[in-house]
Amino acid sequence: MYKIGLTGGIATGKSTVVKMLRTYGAAIIDCDVLAREAVAPGSPGLARVAAVFGNEYVDETGALRREKLGKAVFAEAAKKQQLEHILFPYIYEAIAVAVRQWEARGAAVAVLDMPLLFEVEYQKYVDEVWLVYVTPDIQLRRLMARNGYDRHTAEARIHAQLPIDDKKKAARVVIDNTGTLAATARQVAAQWRLLQARTAMFGRSV
Repeated sequence: MYKIGLTGGIATGKSTVVKMLRTYGAAIIDCDVLAREAVAPGSPGLARVAAVFGNEYVDETGALRREKLGKAVFAEAAKKQQLEHILFPYIYEAIAVAVRQWEARGAAVAVLDMPLLFEVEYQKYVDEVWLVYVTPDIQLRRLMARNGYDRHTAEARIHAQLPIDDKKKAARVVIDNTGTLAATARQVAAQWRLLQARTAMFGRSV
């Protein structure tokens, strides 16, 4: 199976591109969903989080207090790294399981929707990386509008990730999502055709 790592920055429009790629038959693996499942009530991942960070991050129903934990880890880089160290093994195993399941169903290409692909250096496990790009100023405006954040909060969330322009330099394919939906769709269609041509050169069918 050919694996594409699809990434971007927060509020750059990855979900829009994912929907488009799904129409071409790509198997979509949503790594955000897998990350949430890694800390589901009763999971080993949540037990580890509670053991390390404290039971105050688990509510009376046994669910993770996501907002409270998010504020704690975004405020301190060491805590963020500690949380990632706990959860990544569970998430990586879940990705491997999802890939095997799609392979068993005959899928030719999997798109790993992974916001922090470069941050966790997962690019070495995929065949190529696609980036959904908008300029930093548009990213900030979209995040503030979408989430209702003030400027300070939005900037803090953006700065918790690698700069979008740094990611752009490292991606093989860049989908510019600063324009219209139709413009983005044309880029995705063109890149899908190029992907088919690239994989055909190596005897792989997408």
